Amino acid sequence: MVKDFEKESMDGEVRVNVYDLWEKNDCLYLIGFGIYHSGVEVYDSEYAYGAHDFSSSGVFETAPRTTPGTAGFRGSVLVGRTRLSPQEVEDLCDQLGDEYRGNQYHLLSRNCNHFTNSLTKELTGKSSPGWINRLAYLGLCCACILPPGLNPPLPAPPQSSSQARLQLSEDDNQPLINQGGKSATTSCPVPHPTMQRI
Repeated sequence: MVKDFEKESMDGEVRVNVYDLWEKNDCLYLIGFGIYHSGVEVYDSEYAYGAHDFSSSGVFETAPRTTPGTAGFRGSVLVGRTRLSPQEVEDLCDQLGDEYRGNQYHLLSRNCNHFTNSLTKELTGKSSPGWINRLAYLGLCCACILPPGLNPPLPAPPQSSSQARLQLSEDDNQPLINQGGKSATTSCPVPHPTMQRI
């Protein structure tokens, strides 16, 4: 009985924090669309995914509800509870970092909202709210009609770090940052230097 009580006290709320990346989201939100960044809040940390040009993890940790870049905090959605300990959550994010590498980010098929969904499924067995990434799913279905700037090429499947190191070139060391401080191929912010990369 004591073990059950200890296990219950280890439960942690799992929330999806959603950030507006476009000023038109107020209108689109009403019909279930929008351009959003999201992260998963659990045990007083928030885990998210962003792009960079290296084959290392794009998963990062930050203070909950801290607005990334110029994004505005929209709200928080309670998804459920996890029985994993804080250390197990961090270990899980390390594992997911193998799949969600910074140079594997894709606006439509592997973005911050895909990561959020993967992590919430692992933590609670439930998906994140579908409206958060609905526009990307629609864009993927209609990719052939999107302008090239909105439809970057699909990244290659994730590789082991030894394979990735062999394929690095001089150009891979040049970050693709536009004037807004965001990756040129992403709507999600590049992890800020003060954010702890997992």
